[in-house]
Amino acid sequence: MASKFLKALEVKPTDDEFESIETTRWGNKVVGCVIASLSAYLNGAAGAIHHLGYGTLARAAFGLWGSYFVVMLNVFQSFIFYGTQMYFGGMAFVIILNSLSRSFLHMENTLPLSAGITTPQLVGFILFICLYFPVIIFVPPHQVQKFLKVNLVISSATLLGIMGWCVSANGGPGKLGNLQADVSLSKTDVSFLMLQGITSVAGTYTGGSDRVSDWTRYAKSRHAPTAAQLTALPITVTLVALVGIIATSAAAELLGEIQWNPVILLQQVQATWYTPACRAGTFFAGLGLLSVTVFINYTQNNVSSGMDVAMLVPRYVSRLRGSIIFAILGVLANPWRFLTQASTFITVLSSFGVFMSPAASILVVDFWLVRRTKWNIPDLYTPGGIYWFWNGLNWRAYTAYFLGMIWALPGFVMAVGGPAVSIGWYRIYQISFFFGYAVSGGLFYALNLAFPPPGLGEQVDFDIHGIVVPGFPGEQSGSEDMNEKGLATSVATRQS
Repeated sequence: MASKFLKALEVKPTDDEFESIETTRWGNKVVGCVIASLSAYLNGAAGAIHHLGYGTLARAAFGLWGSYFVVMLNVFQSFIFYGTQMYFGGMAFVIILNSLSRSFLHMENTLPLSAGITTPQLVGFILFICLYFPVIIFVPPHQVQKFLKVNLVISSATLLGIMGWCVSANGGPGKLGNLQADVSLSKTDVSFLMLQGITSVAGTYTGGSDRVSDWTRYAKSRHAPTAAQLTALPITVTLVALVGIIATSAAAELLGEIQWNPVILLQQVQATWYTPACRAGTFFAGLGLLSVTVFINYTQNNVSSGMDVAMLVPRYVSRLRGSIIFAILGVLANPWRFLTQASTFITVLSSFGVFMSPAASILVVDFWLVRRTKWNIPDLYTPGGIYWFWNGLNWRAYTAYFLGMIWALPGFVMAVGGPAVSIGWYRIYQISFFFGYAVSGGLFYALNLAFPPPGLGEQVDFDIHGIVVPGFPGEQSGSEDMNEKGLATSVATRQS
């Protein structure tokens, strides 16, 4: 049966089926973001209802010990994104320093090529570290919203300003067709590349959407985050992509090359037009990009990973300590190498949906379909409880996970430079997000129907004040430290 399925994917093109790959690229971004937003809503509900984070969601589905693997998958992905954002933050500092000093703009590089970074970039990176670490230490997660509101205005003004200057200086947006790659493929190949693009976008954002309960746990009501979860990502990513396309198209005619990265684009502008107006404009643009990078890294990578690290070793690590440890390790990893010297590594990262989508579907199915949103919260922290399963591992979840993920591995290995495989295996890799989500989620649900786990329909709440809570889950939310370490002082039991 497997060979027949693979053969069915080997569609042969005809001569009249060829078209440009670029016609589908825009839709990939939008569809991928819509899928990630839906995943954010489904996974974020656990935090809004129970006021507990991603670690407990993983424990309920994979077991107390089994959750460690799933959590570490997200931590690893965030670690890489954290490092790249640190590097971009350093580049934003370079833009600011270039605008303030002509000598810094022309600073000689004293580092060897093997370092993977130049002297000005290293200076900017160190300055970004000095700015970023106090934010980690002195801005608690529940107070970051007021900074994000200001940052929204700053980021919008910055991106619109960059686009406006590029269009004005060029006398128009340029020929958008020049951004298209001169590649013609069959309709079959285009279709699978479209699905691969959606897989890449959805897989990239799914790590963050899986862990959104780390933030929805602070919600004032169950439905407070819903509208933002479902609409914010598709709208903002689409608008930012549109701004980026227009700015890049105009700048390409000005500079003679296509440059999608705004921090590199601004440095090229400084090297070409170092006028007083250019210095002032790039200073504020660099300041805006710096602000954006700080809070993207804080909310998307550092704080959530700090919570996850605290879940892994709660006796020794709090959320703050976890964030600091994560940040220090990210610096020591020389993160600029992720972008400057590791093309294969970037391919691996863009294909992370191979590993993330099966886990995401299992979390959703477990919370919504298997447990019907009900948890025995004290047992989430108790060895031998209903989430202990088999030696702390839920064999149902791991069986479903590996059977949903393993089919995409041959194509994944080929994509990162491994030996060639048949086109059928590669097709599965191209649709790995959908394939893994459907297979793992469906198989996990079937295994739970055939072998029901203990405690289904059981709801046990907690309260940190030592008072029995007779109401529904989420009516009393614990402190941050308690939610991470599970120090429940009393419980109230309600059977469905």
